[in-house]
Amino acid sequence: MNRTHSASFTHGTAYKVPLIAKTNRWFFREMKSLPSWPVTLVLALCISVAICASGYLLWADLTSSKIAGCGDTGGLVDCGHVAKTRWALWLGVPVSLLALGIYFTMAIALVVGSVGWFSRSVRKVSWVVVTVAVFAAGLSAIWFIALQMIVIKHICLYCMIAHACGLVATVTMLLASPLRAKAMLAAAALSFAGFAVLVVGQVFARPQDMHRIERFDNPAGSESEQIEFAPPKDRSPAEEELNEQPNDELFQPPTSDYHSATALWPDLVSVYFPSQARIALPTFLATEMTADDASVPESANRRIVAIQGGAIKLDISQWPLIGSNDAKYVLVAMFDYCCPPCRKTYMTVTRARENLGDQLAVICLPVPLNSTCNPSVRVTNPNFEESCELAKLAVAVWRVDPTRFASLHNWMFQGTVVPSYADAKVKAARLVDEKKLDAEIASGIPEKYIAKHVEIYQQVGAGAIPKLMFPSTSIIGEYSSVEGMVDVIRREAK
Repeated sequence: MNRTHSASFTHGTAYKVPLIAKTNRWFFREMKSLPSWPVTLVLALCISVAICASGYLLWADLTSSKIAGCGDTGGLVDCGHVAKTRWALWLGVPVSLLALGIYFTMAIALVVGSVGWFSRSVRKVSWVVVTVAVFAAGLSAIWFIALQMIVIKHICLYCMIAHACGLVATVTMLLASPLRAKAMLAAAALSFAGFAVLVVGQVFARPQDMHRIERFDNPAGSESEQIEFAPPKDRSPAEEELNEQPNDELFQPPTSDYHSATALWPDLVSVYFPSQARIALPTFLATEMTADDASVPESANRRIVAIQGGAIKLDISQWPLIGSNDAKYVLVAMFDYCCPPCRKTYMTVTRARENLGDQLAVICLPVPLNSTCNPSVRVTNPNFEESCELAKLAVAVWRVDPTRFASLHNWMFQGTVVPSYADAKVKAARLVDEKKLDAEIASGIPEKYIAKHVEIYQQVGAGAIPKLMFPSTSIIGEYSSVEGMVDVIRREAK
C-alpha cells in the first residue's frame, strides 16, 4: 500500500512539474528580447500615477471624505456622484481597491523584470505577469469609461486619470511587449477571464443603497445661530417693514413690482379721490390682495419643522407640500426632477407614504443642478438643461393651486424618462387654469422660490442630492429600502 501511494504521488508530481515547465518553455519560446528602458519608464510612470489616483479614491471612500477638485453638484465632472453609484463596487468591495491590487502587482512584476539581480528566466516570467496585468487594466479602463459616459452620465476625474494610464500602458505593451503573437493571445485570454469576473460581479450583484447618513447635535449651535427661512412673498417694502419681527432671524422675502405699486394706491386715493370713494376702494384692494395670496395660506397656528439639528427652521404652510399640514411625520426633501437617484428615492418615499398614509407629509424643495439658477453648480450636465424650468413650473402650480401640486410632482417623477419642459407645461395646464399659471410664471415669484431653495441647499452644505432631512438626521444620496425609510421616518421625523 505504501509503495502504491508513493508511486501515485510521484507520478502526480511528475505530471504537474513537466506541465508547468512546458508552459514556461512555451512562453519563453514565444518571447522576444526583454524591453528596453524607455518602455520600462513609460510603464513605471503610468503605474505610479494610477496607484496615486486609485489610492486617493480608496482613502476618500474609506474615510467618507469629499473628493477634492472634482465637483459634487451634479455637473458632468462629479466624482462624488460616480463614487456613490453601484458601479463603484464589486461584490461590496470598492473597485479602487481592485485597481490598487492590479497596479501593485504590475509594479512588483515590472521591478523584478527590469532589475538585473534576478535570473533571466525569472525576469521573463515577470514580463508575462506585467503583460497580463496591463491588458486587464486596459479592458477594465474601457469598461469603466463606457459606464461613466453611457450609464452614469457623470465623470470621475481621478478615475479617468487611472483609466488613461491603463490605456497608455496597454498600447505600450501592444507595441513593445517581449511576447510574440501566440503568447500575447494567451496573455490576453487570461486578462479577459479576469475582466469577465469583474463585469459579471458588477452586473449581477444585488445593488446596494448608495447613500450616506449625516447626524447633527440637537440643538445645533446657539439660538442666535438658528435660522428660520421665510419664503418669498409678494408684499411691498412698506408692508415688510410693518410685518418685520426684530427678534426673529428671517431671510427677508423679495417683493413683487405689482404689489409695490398697489401699496401706493391709498396715498394716491387720499389726494385724487373724495372721501366717499375712499370708502369702497380699500375694500377692493384688500379683496384683490387676499385673492392673490390665497394660493399659499398662512395658518394661524404655525407649525415649524427643523432640520440640521435645529439650525434651520421652516414653516410647513409656507413651502410646497405633499400631504397634510397636520401630518404626524414631516420630512424635507431636496431633489431635481432630472436627477436619476432622485427618481429612485422618490419611489421609496412614495411607497413609504402608502405605508404610513396621512401620517406622512413631505416638504418638497426642488433644487435644480443647473448653473443658470444654482450658483453652486459650476458646469451644467446636459441632462439637467431644463432643471430650472421644471422646478419653477412645479412651484408655479403649487402657488396657483396647492391641491394640484402633488399630481404634477408625481407625474414628473413617473418612469425613468425625464419629461421635457414642453410636455410638463402641457400637463400643468391641464391641472390648473392656464392663464393663472402663465401669470404666475411671469410674476417671477416661482423663480424667487427656487432661489430660496438653493439658499437652503447651500446652508446645508450643498453637494449631492437627493437629500431627505429630519430634525437631527439627513439621508444623502439614493435610498431604495422602503422598510428602512419607514423606520427612519418613525424614528426621526417630528
